[in-house]
Amino acid sequence: MPPTGQRHPKHPIGVVADRTALTPDVIRVWERRYRAVESARSSTGRRLYSDDDVERFGLLRRATLAGRSISQIARMGTDALRRIVHEDDDARHRGRVRDRTATARATAADELEHAFNRARALDAWGLEAVLRRSAALLGAVAFLDDTVSPLLKRIEFERDAGRLSPASQRLTTATVRRVLDGVMLALAVPDGAPNLLVATPAGEREEIEAILTAAVASAEGWRVTYLGTNVLARDIVGAAVSAEARAVGVAVAQLDDRDRTLAELRLLRAGMPATVPLIVGGAAVAALASKLRAPGIRVVKDLPALRVALRAVGKGTVT
Repeated sequence: MPPTGQRHPKHPIGVVADRTALTPDVIRVWERRYRAVESARSSTGRRLYSDDDVERFGLLRRATLAGRSISQIARMGTDALRRIVHEDDDARHRGRVRDRTATARATAADELEHAFNRARALDAWGLEAVLRRSAALLGAVAFLDDTVSPLLKRIEFERDAGRLSPASQRLTTATVRRVLDGVMLALAVPDGAPNLLVATPAGEREEIEAILTAAVASAEGWRVTYLGTNVLARDIVGAAVSAEARAVGVAVAQLDDRDRTLAELRLLRAGMPATVPLIVGGAAVAALASKLRAPGIRVVKDLPALRVALRAVGKGTVT
């Protein structure tokens, strides 16, 4: 007798992706590699999923966003998944931070090494496959902190030391950008989420730091308005007002003209409403930190610090 009700396989993968905010690639990896569900097939060979399957994917997504590894939770029963998701939700609301397990850290280290080897070999397809797998394995937060950020730093260090070609760095940056776009699309933004406007100041054309800022904000449940690179202070101010931004995040990766960058950031702070904080991050921000000590400006040195700043803004505690 065919299954009925919630166990009836009736949803194509596109519907599952839409309802769970997971990408079809992640759904396939979680099914094929980790046996999270067992889909049925239509007469034409297309995957079909039941209501129960859709619920499981949604629970798995929420658990991985909390920092859990998909390899540890994929085979859990649905009732057990519900329990740990509720526990994670409670912990998040109380501000508790759970340490990642040694297994998750080891997985992240392995994924980082695989990604670096693919970048060094100029294997764009292989690098993208590794990064997408890493995002599925680790969840958004650990993927950003333990794979993307250290990979970009290692690539830059090796290039500066003459052990890696500029082509490898450009390939890595372009591939990370594509993968992060997909990760952000997979993150469901709750109704009424605060809006973060993201850009780089005039004269700053390096984009990847701004993309990382947008990705961290998305993983924290923010809506993101992304303006791109080399944006004049007056244009950022106008966009922030029009978009009703709760905060503005700018990234500074290179200081080709330190004085101009400082002037733009000061104009930006002066032009915005006092209630809208300015969060400044990026690889070069340390060189500006002492010059940016002013009310309404928060300098962040890394992704965890950015996360803390965004949570402080959400609680109204940034001054």
